Amino acid sequence: MNDMEETKKIIDESGNGFHCRVLNEFRSKGWNTLVSPYYLDEISNKPREIDLVAEKEFEYNDNFSSKYGTINVKLFIECKYITQKVVFWFDNKDIISARKWVLSNTSLLDNNVLTDQHSYLTKNLMVAKLFSSKTKQNPENEPIYKAINQSLNAMVYLRSRGSIIPPIPKRHSNILTTFSYPIIICNSFDNFYRVEMLNQDNPHKIDDNFQLEVNYAYMDSNKNNKNEFFQIDVIDFNKLDSYLGIIDSDVNTIKKIL
Repeated sequence: MNDMEETKKIIDESGNGFHCRVLNEFRSKGWNTLVSPYYLDEISNKPREIDLVAEKEFEYNDNFSSKYGTINVKLFIECKYITQKVVFWFDNKDIISARKWVLSNTSLLDNNVLTDQHSYLTKNLMVAKLFSSKTKQNPENEPIYKAINQSLNAMVYLRSRGSIIPPIPKRHSNILTTFSYPIIICNSFDNFYRVEMLNQDNPHKIDDNFQLEVNYAYMDSNKNNKNEFFQIDVIDFNKLDSYLGIIDSDVNTIKKIL
């Protein structure tokens, strides 16, 4: 094998090709990106990384109240090239916990009809709660398991840090609010199947974006035990535009209460 063949083999087997496709797609749509940022897990004292952090600012200007600035959306993204079949078990979404998450992590308010328009409360009312694939010997090698942990761990540690959008010289940055979502982007859903938890006899292919519901236990930087509810959007790369349309809708909902 010559040098060029060996180099090409490294490229083909790295998995970075799909990572780059996702990165370039976000950049082409006006998102600022941070590629594979490393951070120190203060609990395990180990360095960790996430594939991609993407952030976009949406302008807000209300002449009546003289309020102006941006609503910033930050996505913690794991990219997965799926090569084996994965089955997901679906059940009803925990709407009460989803609503609490929305109230705690966005500017939306309790007892406000706009809150009920958030995508976490209007879409994907059936969510995946369990999953399994052929990789059973070591769960840490299961691609979905790894993606969940990497996206949520990064979000827990990095979501409170500042914007990754470079400041523009001589322009005052006025961020009115920021909200963050964890997401997993897959090359396709060709190997994804679903069953209902109440009826496991009829598995069928998954053909649209969906959510994983996770109760995530971790320790914060002060060594306090935490258990936080999350919904992770699982996105078919070919349907990324559909998902970004949902982001736009959530931003427009939040604009109405600023």
